[in-house]
Amino acid sequence: MRGRGGAVRRATATTTLVACLGLAGCSPATDGGAAGPDASAPSASVDATTALRERCLSAIPDDAELEALTLPGRTGGEVEAARIGPATSDTVAVLLPQISGLCGWGRWAAAAAGQAGITSLLVNPCGYGESTCPDDADADPLNEVAPAVARARDELGASRVVLLGTSMGGSLTVMAVAAGADVDAWADVSGPPAWEGTDLADLGPRLAAGGVPDGLVVMAPSDGDAIFAAARDLARAAGVPFVAGRSGHGWELLVDPVEGTATRIGRRLVALAADTDAG
Repeated sequence: MRGRGGAVRRATATTTLVACLGLAGCSPATDGGAAGPDASAPSASVDATTALRERCLSAIPDDAELEALTLPGRTGGEVEAARIGPATSDTVAVLLPQISGLCGWGRWAAAAAGQAGITSLLVNPCGYGESTCPDDADADPLNEVAPAVARARDELGASRVVLLGTSMGGSLTVMAVAAGADVDAWADVSGPPAWEGTDLADLGPRLAAGGVPDGLVVMAPSDGDAIFAAARDLARAAGVPFVAGRSGHGWELLVDPVEGTATRIGRRLVALAADTDAG
């Protein structure tokens, strides 16, 4: 269960903020503003995309190929999403964000497109950005993930779909994969060890037995000894590699803030998505 509606999700996120004690990935940032109407109409797509680019500012590089989207939730509601990268790709990464919203994935998604031709679908969960959902949809761990995966396979032509999440999105990734998300690989970067009443360690055996062959758990010791140890235990229970970051949280571990290029861990995620060696 992920909570009852956006209001409860926001309240839960506030509680997590206090627990995180000001960690960079757990501090709120602006991801509001209108995303515009459904992107199915070309003119609407242009307007929504322009509005999203203006909202995200430098979080999405100016030269990134961007399209704003609206997806129907699996159970209900409307899910705000964005495509970065080619309009078709053999590999698509579905990206779940920190509580600051989908914009923060922009630089990694642009790097992944440039380095490996990977297309990314950035997704705002229920109650974040312009995603709005009734209570039953908000409680469905696949409400946002399933339509994004379907879009990747049916419209973007992907034969390989991976689910990657940072901070809140990392925990939601674990919950979605444990619930049967149709993905080929997953990664939890800096996900809190518990989210909205779910202890992620309890999901480890379901992850190991779920038929998703590739996974990754990433955490930096700067998040605290207990959280670092819990992430390592989750990786062990799920039977996937654990990668220790040096310092930082969520997106900070993936992209150099000055150069805008992928870090060691950012390249590791590109390799996981592309099913290649990190190099």
